[in-house]
Amino acid sequence: MANTLTFRHWQPGDDDAILKLLVPAEQCNEYHYRRKFNRPNLEPEDIRIALDGERVVGHVFGTQATLFIEGKVQDFGIVSLVYVATDMRRQGIATRLMEDLNAHFLRKGYRGSILYVETTEAFQLYRKVGYQELTKELRTILKPCTITSPLKWSDVKPDDYDDLKQVKERWTKMNFPVFWSPNTLEIHQRNMNQYRALRRGTNIIGYAKWDEPSEHRPNGLICDPVVPDEDPIEIITSVQSVVPTQREWKTVEVSLYEDTLISIGCKLQKEKNIDMLLSYGQEIDLTGIHRTWW
Repeated sequence: MANTLTFRHWQPGDDDAILKLLVPAEQCNEYHYRRKFNRPNLEPEDIRIALDGERVVGHVFGTQATLFIEGKVQDFGIVSLVYVATDMRRQGIATRLMEDLNAHFLRKGYRGSILYVETTEAFQLYRKVGYQELTKELRTILKPCTITSPLKWSDVKPDDYDDLKQVKERWTKMNFPVFWSPNTLEIHQRNMNQYRALRRGTNIIGYAKWDEPSEHRPNGLICDPVVPDEDPIEIITSVQSVVPTQREWKTVEVSLYEDTLISIGCKLQKEKNIDMLLSYGQEIDLTGIHRTWW
C-alpha cells in the first residue's frame, strides 16, 4: 500500500479533498480552513499532504513565527495540525509528512520547529523525527488571601498598549518560547477584555491572560503573568488579593512561577500537553531561560 502513496505540498483545488479527511474527524473548521491564506506568511509549502490515488489520507499544517532567542529575533516553524486517516496509520505517513515539512522549514532558514502534543502516540512520533521535550503544562488552584498588595490589577485601556508591548519585549529575553514581533501588538482593541494589566502606582509592570469564572471554566483561568521585573511571590500575592474565590492557574515546568507556587502549598498537576522543540543546526542553549506557555 505504501508504494501507491504520493506526497506533496498543497495546491489549488486540494481543499475539498483535504476537508473530507479533516472535517469528519473534527480536526478543523471548514470556514477558517478555506480562508487559511488570509493569514500572513502562510505558503502552500507549509501544508503537506499524502494521497492514496486522489484521496487525501494525511495532512500536516505548519506556519512561520518569530521568537526571541540567542539574543535576537529568529524565525521558527510552528506545527499546528497533523492528521492521518485512521485506516492508513502505522505506514509511516505522519513521519514522512513531518520530515518533508521540516525539510521545508530548514530550506527557509528557520532556527527550529516547535509543536505541542497531547498523546503518547504523537510524542513518540515526534521523538522519532528529532523533537525533544521542551516543557509540560501544569495547572493548579490558587486560593484568595487577605494580604494587601502594592501591585494592583486593572482592566486594559487603549492607552496601555505601548507600555504592555515594552513589558513583553523584556519578558521575551527571559522566557522561551514567546511569540514576538517588534511590529505587532499582542493586546489590542479586539482582545483587550481578555487581559488584565498589573500596575505599581501609575506604572504598568505586567499583564496576564485572565478569564473570569464561567459555565465553561467554573474557576476561571489565569495564565502565567507576563511580569519581567518583579518577585514571583509578589505577583502571585497580588492575584490572591483581588480574586474573591479560588482560581485555576496555568503554568509550565521550569517556569518563573513553578517553584514559588509549590512553596506556598499549591499542588501542580501535570496536564497532557507537552511542548517539543527541534533545533536546526546547533542545539539551542536554554540555560538560565525560563519556560512559558505560548
